[in-house]
Amino acid sequence: MPDLPNRTPPLAALRAFEAVARLGSLSRAAAELNVTKSAVSHQLRALEADLGVTLLRRGGTVRRAETTGAGADLLASVQQALTLLEAACRNVRAAARGKRRYTLNVSANPSLASLWLAPRIGRFIELHPDIDIRVYLHASQDPAWKSQDIDLAFLHVRAMGPHNAEPGDIPLMTETVVPVCSPALVPEADRGDPRIFTRHRWLEEKHIDSPETDWRTWSPRLGLAESDWQEPMVLSGLSTVAAAAAAGVGIALGRAPLIDEDLASGRLVPLVPQLRMAGSWGYVMRIQPNRPMDASLPALVEFLAAEGRSPGAWQNPA
Repeated sequence: MPDLPNRTPPLAALRAFEAVARLGSLSRAAAELNVTKSAVSHQLRALEADLGVTLLRRGGTVRRAETTGAGADLLASVQQALTLLEAACRNVRAAARGKRRYTLNVSANPSLASLWLAPRIGRFIELHPDIDIRVYLHASQDPAWKSQDIDLAFLHVRAMGPHNAEPGDIPLMTETVVPVCSPALVPEADRGDPRIFTRHRWLEEKHIDSPETDWRTWSPRLGLAESDWQEPMVLSGLSTVAAAAAAGVGIALGRAPLIDEDLASGRLVPLVPQLRMAGSWGYVMRIQPNRPMDASLPALVEFLAAEGRSPGAWQNPA
């Protein structure tokens, strides 16, 4: 039996494979790589022949190129390697200009990333212009970030239960739930009156094991009768719920401090803010073990930890 080759395939072939797998199309990959579609197809055929496996299902009844099992395994490693190469090249260019740049890869669920993390990353970069931050998304309990090139993960954890914090986790923040809506939906004079909840649609986040985000938990707290019950509009993800509330679709149960930016800007306002409920979940920061560390990661952790401790403006209503 002949020995299998142990050489690494050409980088161009690996880049072509990654682009097709990510974009789902030879044409889109060719446009991104600035080569012809036939060149991409040739690179893929050569790569599959070199490795002895089929990496992508394409053509025929398959509208979008899809990875096979072997392709999915290779894709994760190729994307990590390309990310490392890009960061290394960027640092070399910066060093040649006399100033080194650092790149940190962080991972968070979509709600935290869009509502809370993104604006704070912007402020951090203003303070540290030599540090680049890349934010990757993962599902709340998705362990996939562990196999990726992630320096710091933000994890949604319970105080007790299977998804609780682990030794070494850095506390970021706890959550508090408060009803919110667009300021255009409820006049300021009516805020604080529980009867407003019978006049508007209820928005509810699809959230597992979190009774405080359920209108059935809030109805008795608001003094609502059984006849006042309405089926809420259930949406996936707090970012979607907050956007719908800000657009005036209805009243939502918002999780602070994730909605603090919307409250501070006035896009959302708290209703009966004295009635707030502690959340069952919180966030921690988890550093990927065995990562080489320089001063950039501790600087980010310290900055965000301080942000997580800062009270939101809604907690001290005028």
